[in-house]
Amino acid sequence: MSKTYKNITLIGLVLSVLGVILSLILTIEFYSLGSENFANSLCSATGGGNSCETVAQSKFSAIRSVPFLGDLPVALFGAGFYGALFFMYGAALRAKEDQDFKQIYQVITILSLLAVIIDLILLLISVGFIGTICTLCFITYFISIGSLSVGFMVIKDWIKNNQPWMDSVKNQFSTLAITFLLSFSLVQFAAKLYSKDSAGSLANSGNMESGAFKEQMQRYKESPGLAIKTSGTSILGKKDAPITIVKYADFNCGHCMHASEVLHTVLSEYDGMVKVVYQNFPLDGSCNRFVEKPRPEASSCVAATASICASRQGKFEPMYRGLYDNQAKGVYHTTSTVLNLANNLGLDASKFKACLGSQDASKQLMAEIEEAGRLNILATPSLFINDRAIKSGTPDPKFLKVLLDDLIKKL
Repeated sequence: MSKTYKNITLIGLVLSVLGVILSLILTIEFYSLGSENFANSLCSATGGGNSCETVAQSKFSAIRSVPFLGDLPVALFGAGFYGALFFMYGAALRAKEDQDFKQIYQVITILSLLAVIIDLILLLISVGFIGTICTLCFITYFISIGSLSVGFMVIKDWIKNNQPWMDSVKNQFSTLAITFLLSFSLVQFAAKLYSKDSAGSLANSGNMESGAFKEQMQRYKESPGLAIKTSGTSILGKKDAPITIVKYADFNCGHCMHASEVLHTVLSEYDGMVKVVYQNFPLDGSCNRFVEKPRPEASSCVAATASICASRQGKFEPMYRGLYDNQAKGVYHTTSTVLNLANNLGLDASKFKACLGSQDASKQLMAEIEEAGRLNILATPSLFINDRAIKSGTPDPKFLKVLLDDLIKKL
C-alpha cells in the first residue's frame, strides 16, 4: 500500500469514528427525551437550538414497536453502518495483497454511496415533513459524503477492473453483518445506560438565561382556562396539591412514556405542591371516534381500559409503568398481555378481567376521550397545567421548572 493510500484510509478511519460518536449522541438524544442531557446541549451549541430534540420527537425518528425490541431510533442504524465502515477501513490498513485492498475499497464505496442516498432521503423528510434539520444529523451527512469521496479517491484508477463489485460485497457480507450488529448493540446499550443514569432531575432554573422562555410563558398566561373535567380519573400526588397537571396519553406512544418519566420527577421534586391527573386518549379507532384507524395488532384501547381497571384496585401507577415497559420492549397490548401484567402486579385477576369488559370501565374511557375531543386534542402527549395548555409533546424540563416555580411564587 502506498503512503498516499494509507493516509487516505486513515482519514476514512477517523470519519467512521466520528460517525459512531455522533450516532451515539443522537441515540442518547432519543432515549433521553424529556430530560436534560449533553446531547441536546451539544445540538444547541452547534447552532441547532432544539432541532435535534424536535427531530427525535417526530414519528420519523425511529422504527416503532419492533417485536421484543421496542422503538429503534434511526441513529442506531447509523451507528451500525459507521461501525461496519470502521472495521472495513481497519481491514484495508491491514491488507497485504493489492487485490484484497481493492475489494475492501469496493465495499467501502458501495456502503458509502448507499449511506449518501439514505441521508438524502432523511434530509428531504426533515425539510418536507418535520420542518427542521437536526444539526448533528446534518454533520453525519457530510461524514457519509466524506467517506464516499475517500472511496472514489482510492478506486478511481480501478473502476474498469474485472473484479465484479457485488462479488466483493458478497465476500464481506458476514463480516459486515457481524460488525454492524456489534456496533448497533454496543451503542444501544451505552445510550440506554446513559439515559437511565442521567434521568431523575429537572434542570436548575437558576442557571437559565433570564427570559429564555418569555414567549412560552406569555402564551401560557394568555391562554384561556379550560375547566377540564377529571371525574373518576387516576391521580398521583397529594389530592389537595395546589398545582394540577393533566396529561392525555396513549400507551403505544414512546413520547408519552418519556413524558411520564419527566412527570415522575416533577412529583418527586414538588412533593405536596403538584398532582398529576392521567387521562386516556388512545390513538386507536377501535374505541376513539376521533381516530380513523383501529390498531388491532397493538390495541391502545385495551391498554387504556387496563389502566382504568388497575386504578379501581389502587394499582394504577404500577400498571401504568408496566404498560409502558411492555411498549418499550415491543410487546403488543392485548387482553392476554394486560391480564398477565395484572397477575404479575398482584391484582385480583377475576375482578380485573370482569372490569375489562364492564360498562363502568367503558363509560370512564369514553368520558376521557370525549373530554379530549372537547379540548381539540390531536396528538399525544398533551399536557395542561392548572387548566391551561402547554406545548404538546414531551415537555421541556427546563420550561416546566420555570413555569412551576413561577406558579408556586404566586400561591
